Amino acid sequence: HRTDSLRPPPLHREPDTLLLVDETSIRKRHRYVTVLMNGDTGEVLAMVPHRSEAALSGFLAAQGHRWCRGVKVVVSDGSKAYAAAIAKRLGHARHVLDRFHVIRWFAAGLTAVRRDVQRRPPGSKPAFDPEVFRARFALMRRPDTLDGAERERLDALFEAHPRLKAAWDALGELHGLYLAKDRKGALEALDRFADIYGTGDIPEFSDTVDTFLAWHHQILDWHQAGRPSNGRIEGTNNLLQVLRRKAHGFTNYDNFEARGILIA
Repeated sequence: HRTDSLRPPPLHREPDTLLLVDETSIRKRHRYVTVLMNGDTGEVLAMVPHRSEAALSGFLAAQGHRWCRGVKVVVSDGSKAYAAAIAKRLGHARHVLDRFHVIRWFAAGLTAVRRDVQRRPPGSKPAFDPEVFRARFALMRRPDTLDGAERERLDALFEAHPRLKAAWDALGELHGLYLAKDRKGALEALDRFADIYGTGDIPEFSDTVDTFLAWHHQILDWHQAGRPSNGRIEGTNNLLQVLRRKAHGFTNYDNFEARGILIA
């Protein structure tokens, strides 16, 4: 049975050059499946039980050497288990991290700075600066998406809190990794971020720096890989979660896969 093995049968089809990999839950916060999609056509290839290295590695091994050699680019989130399976079975392909997950990692540094800046001395009421707190969503936006009034509001905030301005500028340069036209432009944006971080004003970005160093190949290869995205598979995961909620959860992997591939 499929549920008794981590190595499903082969697809008996031509290989896909762009492979998207992500996870979704079969029961909320309990059981997960690994979803694999053809990034060119949007076709769901399989939903493999579990989200482990063994699950993904077993699926890829079952497809055979010829199918695996046909995969040129793989897009995933920052799962170390998926990264290990991809390195083992698809070492020839470019492994790229989905930019949505990367930007979320980057934004965590700004969030940490904002939370520190908004705190007031013990005993103060309210316990945090309301102006800084209200600006939390505007701070997450890129400068080119702000209108005049929003930019003036942030400029006033930055005048009162210079460290917040440094953090916002740093996040803007990290956005530049993806806004750049090519890898060279991305490296230039990275240099500008390093200059800001090097001032020592935003130590909260240390985790961001460590994360980037751990995944720099998968982040910077985005340009050479054709700027791929996991957007298609994220949309399919939304459909799968609607299916799960309608069924009040699934207990059988095969049933979830059959229904999931049917609607997707």
